[in-house]
Amino acid sequence: MTRGLCAVLLLAGCAGAPPAEMRVILEPPMYNVAMSSKLGLALTAVAEAPPGVKVRYLWRADAGFFLVQKESTGEILNLGRETKTDDVKILWSYDPSEAAALEKRPIAIHSIAENAKNSRSLARTDMTLFWDGEGVRAVH
Repeated sequence: MTRGLCAVLLLAGCAGAPPAEMRVILEPPMYNVAMSSKLGLALTAVAEAPPGVKVRYLWRADAGFFLVQKESTGEILNLGRETKTDDVKILWSYDPSEAAALEKRPIAIHSIAENAKNSRSLARTDMTLFWDGEGVRAVH
């Protein structure tokens, strides 16, 4: 039987500042690395930022890894379990050979939006991926 994940998003503000709105949109709504033609579960960060502030995103996962695909060459880069990016979109995936071990526990993914100039945290969201019987599912 194929196993998958369900995602639950939890929003949290940043200490010392009014909580800023941040969420992560997951695409596709169901993802299974063994049965999908997609490279991974697309995570798109949506965060409020003051006008004129360039935002950088920090991503961290308990398991699996983050990927990006270079638009110019199509090359796929494995960024590991922790990375920073100026792009709002990143892919998360896992090695199919690790699926049996990953199915036994939830996987936490953390995202922080920060000011790219001074690294001050603007907003944060935490997501937990849970396995179900068909694939990765986003529960909003």
